[in-house]
Amino acid sequence: MPSPSDKIYYGWYIVAVAFLANFISVGITFYIMNAFMEPLTAANNWSRTDVNMAFVYGYFAHALSQLLWGTVVMRTGPRLLMFLSPIFTGILFICLGYSKSLFWFYLYFVLINIGSGAFGSVVAGTAVNNWFVRKRGNAMGAATAGISMSGVVVPMIAMMLIIYVSLAGAFVWIGLATVCMGPVFWLVVRNWPEAYGLAPDGVVSGYTFEPKNAVQPSSEGNASDQSPQTPVSPPGTIWPMGRLIRNSSFWKVGIAFGFVLITVSSVMSQLKPRFSDVGFDDMTAMLMMSATALIGAAGKYIWGMLCDRYNPQKVVAVLTSLLTAGLMMALLPVHLLSIILFIIVFGFSMGGVMSTLPIIVADLFGRESFPAVFRLMSLILMIELVGYVIAGQSYDRTGSYNTAYVIFAVLDVAAVFLILTVKRPRAAGHPRQC
Repeated sequence: MPSPSDKIYYGWYIVAVAFLANFISVGITFYIMNAFMEPLTAANNWSRTDVNMAFVYGYFAHALSQLLWGTVVMRTGPRLLMFLSPIFTGILFICLGYSKSLFWFYLYFVLINIGSGAFGSVVAGTAVNNWFVRKRGNAMGAATAGISMSGVVVPMIAMMLIIYVSLAGAFVWIGLATVCMGPVFWLVVRNWPEAYGLAPDGVVSGYTFEPKNAVQPSSEGNASDQSPQTPVSPPGTIWPMGRLIRNSSFWKVGIAFGFVLITVSSVMSQLKPRFSDVGFDDMTAMLMMSATALIGAAGKYIWGMLCDRYNPQKVVAVLTSLLTAGLMMALLPVHLLSIILFIIVFGFSMGGVMSTLPIIVADLFGRESFPAVFRLMSLILMIELVGYVIAGQSYDRTGSYNTAYVIFAVLDVAAVFLILTVKRPRAAGHPRQC
C-alpha cells in the first residue's frame, strides 16, 4: 500500500509493472513474429504477406480499441483493466496456436490486440503518467523499455519452445505466462498518488491538492481517514474532442509519429527473417535481432531522460534523423561493419520512438488530458499499418525488403519536418469530464 513514509516512492513500482505490461503486450503481438513468421508460413503454406496482414488487422483493431480503453481508464483508472485483460488475452493466445486457417488466425490475432491494448499502450502509459510530472521522461523511458526488452527475450524464448516443444506448445506456454500477469498487476497497481496522500514524483513541498471527493476534516475525524480505495483523481482540465481535432499540433504529432512507426514496426516485426534472408543462420539472425532490441531498450530510457532536460520536439527530431541514417545502413552491402552500425544506430534511435510519444503528448496537452488525447491519436497512428503491406509486398515481389526501406526513409524525413513545426497549444480550459 502506498504511503508517504515509504523510502522508495511508490510510483517507481508502477513503472516496474508498466515495464512488464509493455513487455508482454508488445511481445505477444509484435516481436514474437520474428520467431513465428517462418514456421507459420512453412506449416500452413502461407506467404509473408498473409502473415503481415495479421499485423494490419490486429493493429487496426488495437488502435480502435484505444478509444474504448482510453475512455474506460479515465473513468475507472488502470488497475482493473490491467487485472482482467491479461487473463483474457493469454487464453486467446493459446487458441491462436491451434488455428489452421487464415480466418481464425486473423480473428484471434485481432482479439489479442484488443486485449493487449487494455493493459499496455494507453493504459500502462496512463498508470505511469498519473504518478509523475517532473520526472515523466525518466519514468516513461524506463516503463517503455519493456517494449524493446520484449524483443530481446520473447522471440528467443519462442524459438526455443518451437525447437524443443512444438509450434502449438510455444503458444500454450507463452499464453499461460500472460494469464499469470493479471494477479501481479492487481497486487501492485494503484490509480492515483493523491488518493494515498502522495503527490506526483514523490515531491510534496510546493504541491497542494484537495481531492473533490475527500472527506472534510471535522471534530470526529479527518481527511486522512478516507479509504485509499476511494476513486480519487486530481482536479484539472482536459481537451474536448472537438477542440482537439481542430488543433494542428495534435495532427502534426500524430502524423509524424505515424510515419516513424511505419519504419519501426515494419522493420522490427520481421528483422530476424531479414537477417536470415541475407545469409545468417537462424540462431545468429535471432541474436542479432535481440541485440537491436536490447540497444533499443537502453535508447528508450536515454531518449526519455533527454526529454526531461531538453525540448521534447527537438529530441524527437534528432531521434528520427538518426533512425533514417540507421535504416540506410541496412541498404549497404552485407558486411560485419555495416551490420554492426545498423544494429547500434537503428536500434538506439528506434528505441526512443515509443518512449518519446507519450512524453510529448503529456508535455503538450497536460497530465490530465493524457488518456483523452492518446486514445484519439491512436487512430492517426494507424498510418503505420501501411508499412506491413509495403514490407510484405516488397519481399514477395522482389525477394528483399530494400524497396520498402527506401520508402520508409522518405517518410522519416517528412516526419522530422512535421515535428519541428509543432507549436505548443494553449491550455484546454475545459472542466474535467470523461
